[in-house]
Amino acid sequence: MLHRGQLLSFESAAGHESNLVLYILHQRATVRFSRLIWDQRGSIAALVRSHLGLRKDETCAVLPPDAWLSGGFNLCVLVEATVAGRLTLVFRCPMSHKLAERQYPGTIDEKVRGEVAAYAWIQEHCHEIRIPCLYAFGFTDGLQFSHVEQAPFYTRISRSFQRWVHRILGLSLLSNYSRNTTLPTVDTAYMLLEYISPETGTMLSETWNEYMHDAQRVHPYSEASHIGSFRFNPRDATITLSNRPLMCSTMLFEKSGTPRTIQPHQTYQTTDSFVSETLTLYDNHLLHDPHAVRDEDDARERITIRTLLRALSHHFLTDFHQSNIFVDKDWNITCLMDLQWLCALPSEMLSVPSWLANCSLDNIIGKRYDHFNEARKVFLDVMDEEAQSIRQEHDIQVTDTMRHSWSSKRVWFWACLRSTNAWLFIFEDHILPRFSDDKELVVSLKQMSVLWRDDVEDVIKAKVQDEEKYREELLHLINDQEQGIENSRE
Repeated sequence: MLHRGQLLSFESAAGHESNLVLYILHQRATVRFSRLIWDQRGSIAALVRSHLGLRKDETCAVLPPDAWLSGGFNLCVLVEATVAGRLTLVFRCPMSHKLAERQYPGTIDEKVRGEVAAYAWIQEHCHEIRIPCLYAFGFTDGLQFSHVEQAPFYTRISRSFQRWVHRILGLSLLSNYSRNTTLPTVDTAYMLLEYISPETGTMLSETWNEYMHDAQRVHPYSEASHIGSFRFNPRDATITLSNRPLMCSTMLFEKSGTPRTIQPHQTYQTTDSFVSETLTLYDNHLLHDPHAVRDEDDARERITIRTLLRALSHHFLTDFHQSNIFVDKDWNITCLMDLQWLCALPSEMLSVPSWLANCSLDNIIGKRYDHFNEARKVFLDVMDEEAQSIRQEHDIQVTDTMRHSWSSKRVWFWACLRSTNAWLFIFEDHILPRFSDDKELVVSLKQMSVLWRDDVEDVIKAKVQDEEKYREELLHLINDQEQGIENSRE
């Protein structure tokens, strides 16, 4: 089977950490969703025209599907309009099968509310940060909002006065988006965004391998009240920190069938409670993922590590990616993309981005560890330099926190709480060595798995049976996929 451009045999696919049955099913669902959106291209074009206030002589059309982009959670439909030249926009639609909408109705709107709030918050508090322009957005219930710049003059004046009142009285941040009840409708939630063209910059990931050791390109590198995510409130268009911390890993678990552990309106006052429920989420994922273990021995090892993570958590308590950063030829940042998982998290979770090592988090070992450590030091030195010219609105010593997180190995504990499938290797490579040099310690401690829960033996037996069924279903889907490819060639 083909997985992310790599051809896998059945045995390789079956041994993959990810649930490839779910991957294949989601691929098919994405194709169906793309057809549904293409069938609505006329309505989408009419909606974009209305949002932008185009004149009759100005055209607007949805580009063909081969120009679209499909990400981990959204389908990005490209729309072209003639406005003072040619303007390309992104009509971004959340995919229900990637967001557990069937299991938990309302998840799509929760995600859109959170991302809209992130855009509005950065627009208000971080004017110097270049992000794509958010023109408009809509929810599954038909509520639609446009930027006030598209509204009549009197509406813009009124909103400016209301925002001033909110600031003076210390009320919730009032966004620059107002409800629009005169728009055409489409059968999807959406966000209408500026398209970041090559003229703006290129993705950092495209030039990272070539220039990562270039010293000339190294230099360009409000405290929240509680732990959670920002939320756009459709009732009054305000932004509040009142949603659960919506992290990418949380959504990946929920879409795979893991029961919801943290409810949408739940925020946290303490790091301890946040960590405890996040660990519970991971435990629930192990229980409900049919591909969570490979055999009985693997089950005991993983359960032991989950037990140890919770037991050791007190020792450690006190999402940009290269493709979401656009840079010019000298690596000056020109735009930040993809704000969908912006959260207010414990300061202890601050860390140097792992992609500085040009590898996945669980592969930062050996020479790559040494390389990452050197890059980490340079990164923090540059942050110290930049901090001298920036007025801080909090008393958090950011670089000191990040350095202590590294020296105490705390960075790896938090990495285990963010990673969906690398936590096993991170624990063995980085956390366990803090307590023992015995490389076989996990093997020796496997009997600790009985402390995980009362019915652990029944759980292990059930998980081994789940894996057998998973392999059967995966083989069936791969054969079905290959048969479909052969039929298309005939």
